[in-house]
Amino acid sequence: MTTGSVIARSWRSFTGRTSAHIPPSPGRGWHGHTLRRRVWASFTGAELRPARSHGPLPDEPLLDLPSQPAPDRSRSGSLAPGWFTLPRLPQGSGLAAAGGDSVLIEASSPDGRARFLVRGPGITAPEHRLELILDTAGTDRPLMTVVSYPGPDGTEQLLLVPVVRGRFGPPASYVRLPGFDAAATLTASGAVPVTPNSSWTAAQVAASVGAALNDATREAWRQVRELLADEGLQAVIDRGLR
Repeated sequence: MTTGSVIARSWRSFTGRTSAHIPPSPGRGWHGHTLRRRVWASFTGAELRPARSHGPLPDEPLLDLPSQPAPDRSRSGSLAPGWFTLPRLPQGSGLAAAGGDSVLIEASSPDGRARFLVRGPGITAPEHRLELILDTAGTDRPLMTVVSYPGPDGTEQLLLVPVVRGRFGPPASYVRLPGFDAAATLTASGAVPVTPNSSWTAAQVAASVGAALNDATREAWRQVRELLADEGLQAVIDRGLR
């Protein structure tokens, strides 16, 4: 990761630009902000004011997972711009009646460009799964959506879901949701184009590539790999696709 402020590095990540080191201004800061708000600031280059802190904290890598459980933003209303919450899964008898492999949630993004279908665990697939369908008309590169949910230990899990235009049918990807619980809140970001300087942590990429369930999703990761300038992330994708 290059030097400079987190915001500057994030902006260069999504614009493909490079610049000299710029010291962080007193009005900017990432510590104390929620993961979703930091991720969205990374996408848009928005400034985040320093949150209250009881002492100095070390610099964080881009998109690092938080050390504390995230609040239930579906109730608190503190969701960052560009993020939206999917409906909760049916509970009790409604969930049992749906059965394995049934679509438990079908929802659209606020702009209507993306559809999210969450399927329940079945005999051959013991985890919840997500099918993401995007309207990619007019795009010539992979689009990346970020999905977030609390894991079994309460820490927020972040999954990268790329989508590319396929030869047949609508552009779609199909992934596992490792550690997702039926009572958890699932949120997602708007899709953004992948650029050569897009940057995520190696752990996030490895987990996300490993969650791919079909050839279309793996092909999307191959196209992401071809675009990235980071040789380290290219190697992570290669290992995950073997």
